[in-house]
Amino acid sequence: MKRLLILLAFAMPVVCSANSLPLLPSQIDRSAHKFFISSQNASNESFDTWKVDSGYAYSLFDDVDVYVGTRINNASLKHESGFLSGVSYQFSERVSFNSSLHTYKDETEDSDKSVAAEVSSRVQLTDNLDLHATLDYEEWQQGVEVGLGFRF
Repeated sequence: MKRLLILLAFAMPVVCSANSLPLLPSQIDRSAHKFFISSQNASNESFDTWKVDSGYAYSLFDDVDVYVGTRINNASLKHESGFLSGVSYQFSERVSFNSSLHTYKDETEDSDKSVAAEVSSRVQLTDNLDLHATLDYEEWQQGVEVGLGFRF
């Protein structure tokens, strides 16, 4: 009987094993480097006109990113294509704010690029519905856009 108890005492650690607990959200090491791509319909032109922004973002803080990238416009007026940079701030899961500077080709001059400023915000009303507003300033025009976005 003693031998059986001694064998069980030595066999028990082999049978039992411990697993480490999953990491807490504060312990997860997230990368500050991100790539992004976003698109929007240029509503003041034709139906099938899109602006596509893509590039690299670096997270300065939990809710603040700085980014650089490119903007491509498929419209017949290609003057809005160029480089962009800006700051993105996420107030909460549902509210975000972006400001950017981007280059564009001036329609009046052949080779010079000009700089435009854009400020936009987005509020997620429901899981599938967003409200967004954009203020855009260029030397030759200014624009305000307010709209609804629907996710499928």
